[in-house]
Amino acid sequence: MNGHAIQLNTAGSALASATLPLVTVVNAALYLGAALLHPGVRVPLGFVTLAFPQPILPAAIAEGLIGGVLALAAGALLVRGRAARDWAWRAYAFALLGTLFGLTIVLLRQLGGPDLGVHFVMLAGLAAGFALLAASRR
Repeated sequence: MNGHAIQLNTAGSALASATLPLVTVVNAALYLGAALLHPGVRVPLGFVTLAFPQPILPAAIAEGLIGGVLALAAGALLVRGRAARDWAWRAYAFALLGTLFGLTIVLLRQLGGPDLGVHFVMLAGLAAGFALLAASRR
């Protein structure tokens, strides 16, 4: 391997390490926002209102818990270190399991609409976090 490849891998790892806390904060905010909306809260934003069609309290509790765990992981990542990265891996795994469980319920209940859409957005955010975690490990 030549010196340029090593520099590129190091630079990519540093960029991933720097970006990961921000992506984790965004993911935490997404889950906490969903937790706020799932009990039936409606947030008017001019021409659109953020809301779920029906209140689902268990979803709000699960999303609040996942959002809180991701927020703690973001804080740990700001401190840095191997232990913080290990904690983030666990937080992202917890979030993935919870999101897949929620998606399964959405599909079984044939909810569709915003309930289905938010799970796909959550999965995309988690995929970005997992990719950055993997890249920062080098």
